[in-house]
Amino acid sequence: MQTRREILQGLIVSVGGASMLAACGGMATVTPTNPAATGGRFFSERELTLVSRVADLLIPRTETPGALDVNVPGFLDGFMFEWAGASTKRFMHLTVTELDDALGAAFVTADATTAERTLSEFDSRAFADGSRFGGYRNLKGLITQAYFATEEGALLERKWVAVPGRWDPCVEL
Repeated sequence: MQTRREILQGLIVSVGGASMLAACGGMATVTPTNPAATGGRFFSERELTLVSRVADLLIPRTETPGALDVNVPGFLDGFMFEWAGASTKRFMHLTVTELDDALGAAFVTADATTAERTLSEFDSRAFADGSRFGGYRNLKGLITQAYFATEEGALLERKWVAVPGRWDPCVEL
């Protein structure tokens, strides 16, 4: 089980990592999968549908954009396709398959209340001591990190403001 400190460190690293990647001038980017696509470049159609449903339930649209509004599933699909190693890709496919089995086939088409209750009950089991669902915990962290690495997540949700001001990488003395 992750501690609050570990979760916060992960969020800080994800926001900092996204900033560093953005500063690379397009050299280190992830091309998200089109949100209108039925299947992804990494995830199958069924897997992408499941990841989308989980992401939407974890970070729904409120007065700020939700995970689907900023294409978190497409980002994760592109990230896994372009950056993940072979063992990570196998682990992610296994994780999504286990999640699909645990939540049931009707999860992706269930009404919002039923799907939210199902995911909440599974989440409690997954974060219990000795749980075998470490992959889900990792996926949940990736969804959260991908969301807060977006402009909408960082600026609108977290209300991040650059302090002490604008950053200029090259300033004349």
